[in-house]
Amino acid sequence: MAVYRDEAAFRRAALLLGLMRGDDVLRWADEAIAQDASAPEALIELSTTDPGDLTALRLRLFELSGEGESAEVVARVLGLVQRDLASGRRSFDDTRTVLKQLRAFLKLNRDLNEQLKAFGVDLGLGRDGAEQRLRDWLRQYE
Repeated sequence: MAVYRDEAAFRRAALLLGLMRGDDVLRWADEAIAQDASAPEALIELSTTDPGDLTALRLRLFELSGEGESAEVVARVLGLVQRDLASGRRSFDDTRTVLKQLRAFLKLNRDLNEQLKAFGVDLGLGRDGAEQRLRDWLRQYE
């Protein structure tokens, strides 16, 4: 089950933050099952979950991932945040909200948490160039 830990954690965080849909999670589960004859029961349960039931999906993903997210998982989630902002799928204000939620719901390392907090303060105070600095910073996760 350890082989699925980070993938499940990534999808769980992305669902929680509205960066991924239930159908995307089920597609991953189905592909993983097709490639692994000894797929864990939790993955099979996940593949049969209603894609619209985000709570059940997150619970099944938690069964595979356990608590917490690795630095690599957080970086991948930030990649989705960057993608949605750059593509116009998500506005800058919505991106700020997602980043606030990311700080609240995911276990971030101290440095990353402080960086995001500083961006939030700069934006909240309306400091010149704050939006562009955040956009530029997010590009590292492309």
